[in-house]
Amino acid sequence: MSNTISELKGIVGDNYVLDNPADMAQYLKGDGKPVAVVFPGDAEEVSKVVKYANAQQLKISVAGAVADTKGLEGGIALVMNRMNKILEIDKKNFVVTVEPGMLHQDFIQKLEADGYLFPVEPYAVDTSSVGGCFAIGDSDSKSFNYGPTRTFMMGFEMVTPTGEIMFIGNKCIKNVSGYDFIHFAVGSQGTFGIFTKILIKLLPQPAAKRAIVARFDCLQKANATFSTLIKRHIHPDRMNLVSKDLAQEILPGEGHLVLIDLEGFNKSGTNLANEIASIFTLGGGSDVAIIEDKEAYEKIISGWLKVRQGLNNAPDNVLEFAVGPMKMSQALAQLKAIQGELNSGVVIEGLLGVARLALPKDADKMALAAKVNKMAMSLGGNVTGLLGHKLMCDMFNDGEMWSETTGLLSELRSKFDPNGILNPGVSLLA
Repeated sequence: MSNTISELKGIVGDNYVLDNPADMAQYLKGDGKPVAVVFPGDAEEVSKVVKYANAQQLKISVAGAVADTKGLEGGIALVMNRMNKILEIDKKNFVVTVEPGMLHQDFIQKLEADGYLFPVEPYAVDTSSVGGCFAIGDSDSKSFNYGPTRTFMMGFEMVTPTGEIMFIGNKCIKNVSGYDFIHFAVGSQGTFGIFTKILIKLLPQPAAKRAIVARFDCLQKANATFSTLIKRHIHPDRMNLVSKDLAQEILPGEGHLVLIDLEGFNKSGTNLANEIASIFTLGGGSDVAIIEDKEAYEKIISGWLKVRQGLNNAPDNVLEFAVGPMKMSQALAQLKAIQGELNSGVVIEGLLGVARLALPKDADKMALAAKVNKMAMSLGGNVTGLLGHKLMCDMFNDGEMWSETTGLLSELRSKFDPNGILNPGVSLLA
């Protein structure tokens, strides 16, 4: 162990290796016990650490701020928070080059100060980094208008699981021919390599931002107003419905909360906000309000991001399914028959047709997931992620399809990471 610490300090410097458990604790989550937390300063140092880990058969868990220690017993936690700078903002081409350890929320705020927009929401406001944003590759409630996370990545520098440094992509919008490896890496959760620089497409900051909120005593009634908006071809940037218990963190009050986000021009935005508010009032909503004050608007969006973070941080206790947006009313009616009254633990992202359910502690997730997936499939949707694919295979009694899927994922991972050292806590089959 002492030799490992000495080697790691020789790569990144004495001040950037922690091996005292008390000092390491703030950078770790989980029950595993790595030998050290290492803070690399550039791609060369990352490469050297990875090559050393391969030679010694040590596992590495990579994170922007807090590393998962699952499967990391005796391994290395690689925390990227020293690599936290914006290296260039190309104002002519609307492209930014950034290091992966910069906190996602700080990145958004610094770009906003310069008049630019990166609309992708942080997975977890407190700890998510820019590198983690693309490693997870999550979609959020604004993806209908802005596109999913991967559409903003234009290229990257990456250290492969065997320690080589590669660079792919450029500042051109059209920069892929044939296999699209740039976006293939998005969502790989760090199993295909470690981002050390990222090229990101930017948008201009909108002239105005405003929210429209309303309260409803019934989730189905609230969702019916979403259907009205869609029928009228009204597509705001965000169209969310949050059950009354979760809504307290966004805006305290009685009933379920509808939250609409409008980013765009002043005059047209005002007209659209008034139309949306009228639809909510006619649909039975109360406490309908248009929020244009910057501080009040940011407080509401911050509250939403905290709710989102809470759900993201407890994946084992959350079930997500998707149907066509106009099918959500039918899905909620059938879900009520499955689960009972829908008064708590529900978030609906109306433009995406996605519902997220925070499950009670004693809930049998797999049993409920099977019922929900059957319901969603009857409406042309499914439980999301690989869990949904597995449930579909189970439903059709098609073990061969599931075996081929898992085999392909395992083979891809082993091709990139032949020694199996990178992010052992990540299961692509989860």
